[in-house]
Amino acid sequence: MPTADGVCIAGIDPNYQSIRPVLPPPGVLREHLYIKGKLVIRPSAKVIFDFHQVSIKPPHIENLGFDPDSIEYLGLCDKSEWGKVLGASSFSTVEDIYDGLLKEHRWVEPDANVRSLGTVSEVQIEDIEIEPLKIPGHYKPRLAFRDSTGWIFRLPVSDLSFRAFADYEISRIGTILAASSQILKTLQSANRLYLRIGLPGPWRNPSTGKVASWMQVTGIYTFPDYLGGKSFADFEATMRSSEAKAYDVKEIREKYSKAYTKWTEDEDNSLRNEYLRGKTVEGLARDFQRKPGAIRSRLLRLGLLN
Repeated sequence: MPTADGVCIAGIDPNYQSIRPVLPPPGVLREHLYIKGKLVIRPSAKVIFDFHQVSIKPPHIENLGFDPDSIEYLGLCDKSEWGKVLGASSFSTVEDIYDGLLKEHRWVEPDANVRSLGTVSEVQIEDIEIEPLKIPGHYKPRLAFRDSTGWIFRLPVSDLSFRAFADYEISRIGTILAASSQILKTLQSANRLYLRIGLPGPWRNPSTGKVASWMQVTGIYTFPDYLGGKSFADFEATMRSSEAKAYDVKEIREKYSKAYTKWTEDEDNSLRNEYLRGKTVEGLARDFQRKPGAIRSRLLRLGLLN
């Protein structure tokens, strides 16, 4: 779940119980999802954390602290493993996740001592609504789905991968309406679909004044995978590439002579050394004759960007 550069991550432990790794303020950031430039914290990843107990504030009873430097990446689950994990950790209804404490099919009390994460199976997707955000090229999706009780839930989607996928589809197809229709067809055609439902911290509804933890869809998982094995980073990289091609490369190279050219091993070594000596991104952009965004991307790939 994205919050500017911050993200909320969740996982399933060997006992098929939900856990939420957390860090002290400013919390878990995008950079914590990577090891040496490789995205390792993502859906279906097998990751080892060095956990420790932290102060619990309901309903976030799944919170566990961790040491970012201790993360070990073991690869991705295969289709069978991932299906087993989702099936063994899922509930048949949304109400079952919250042990009867869910109010109005939407929220729980801020101090409710109940799990705040759960995966639900046996759901049918009814509709997708997407509205534009103030940031150009980014959108806020809302999912309508029916669980096995027949009740239709309409929840915002905070899943980072799905939101990047939706942004990409809108960019590719050209209109929100057409992209929404295509995404809906894709999800409805899945053989199996699981939704992870989560509760963020307490929030005051401006319409009612009610302070509560309101449900969100924090993960969407299908078989076959609607993402095609891609991550949010893959979709974002594709969109950046498409945007770059829309510019006049010749004009850009008048300022950055090496823009869009392939990095060499010598350049990588030099970039690493200069960055570790404390040179700024802007200074590196001048020295390497590449756009600041290209410098940041390369530093991230090299596992150097904080």
